[in-house]
Amino acid sequence: MTTTTITTSTHTAEFMLDQLQVIKLSIRLWTSSKKLRPEDLKLADGTILPPDTLASLGTKKTVNPKQLLEFTRIKKEAERICLESGTRFIGGFANPSDEIPRIVNELDELSKLFNKEKERFLNEYSASTEQWVNQHPDFADAIRKAIEPVASVERKLVFDYTVFHVSKPKGELGDSLNRHTLSLSDQLFKEIAQDAKELIDRSFVGKDTVTARVLNAFRRMRDKLNSLGFLDYRCFAIVDEIDKILVSMPKSGPYNGSAYHALFSLGLLLSDPDKVKAHGSGLSQSSFPGNDQDIDGQLLTIDDAITESDDVAAAWFTESTLFMLDDYSVTQYIEEDQDCDKDEDSKSPQLQAQINVPALTELDAANAIVFNGAVQQPVLNQDESSVDQQIPAALQSTDMWF
Repeated sequence: MTTTTITTSTHTAEFMLDQLQVIKLSIRLWTSSKKLRPEDLKLADGTILPPDTLASLGTKKTVNPKQLLEFTRIKKEAERICLESGTRFIGGFANPSDEIPRIVNELDELSKLFNKEKERFLNEYSASTEQWVNQHPDFADAIRKAIEPVASVERKLVFDYTVFHVSKPKGELGDSLNRHTLSLSDQLFKEIAQDAKELIDRSFVGKDTVTARVLNAFRRMRDKLNSLGFLDYRCFAIVDEIDKILVSMPKSGPYNGSAYHALFSLGLLLSDPDKVKAHGSGLSQSSFPGNDQDIDGQLLTIDDAITESDDVAAAWFTESTLFMLDDYSVTQYIEEDQDCDKDEDSKSPQLQAQINVPALTELDAANAIVFNGAVQQPVLNQDESSVDQQIPAALQSTDMWF
């Protein structure tokens, strides 16, 4: 379950970079492709080849391309691992720092697999090239002339990676890094959209039933948004929406009817990055008091997640009004003052009820207080002394009142 805290701080490049580490993959593949030359072709008499400035003859292979497919698969798997909880950034993959140990372990396992496959291929290299020549006897000479020595192929097959932390240089030198860093959320939403489009084309178009694999695909998108939620407050709202739909699904597939349409609609939403951002923004604002009202000119945003707990309560004191959270909604308790003016204009500002937030982070501008304590029963039509008796002990100090 994802919950959110209210904060008045804004996202900055330094804030994002402080929580990220970048993985740069250095994976080089050898394709066996060589430039096709005019002498490699047997042309009929009178045939004229176009000049290089007009057309290219293409390439030729010196081994069966199928024998190199495993290297390509391993490279794609490495990229998938880096994108599972991260996004593309300055030629690498930016990931939350706490995800790096897992990623490094998985990349190390892939490195072992790559080197094992490389050893197998090099041991069979001579036999493979000869077999390829025998399969194309008409072009045997052209293939043999292009065969590389095994030592050269060994140097060209490489699997490696680097992990580093990016910090912003001082002054104007950091402007370009600022731009790239602040655009990370846009890149994240584009990657989610691409995954969603592929899922729709593969699993929904032309079908009226989907399997549990679709749910797993949505969970991967959800986990990625949750992992990088600190890049953009709208991520958490979208994560909550995905959770609601997934929880509503039957325990086992196949999924059709209303379940199918709910998943299809979710896929269509996620496949449009602009709609995702607009939807997430609207959901986020509707979760807070006064919707998009601000405090001291700063828009309330979501930065970090906190754990929901029934034994966590919060109180917000504003003059004579005490607000307490009870079962995730706000109840208002008002101290009666016999000397208080009862005119409508003199009433204290009313906090909007039914705030779907489990706790309020300290808001300096509003003098908010966050504490752990039992939820109190409503105080109705009692004198000032009885009100004090029902206030938690944690609040029985003069510095807690404003």
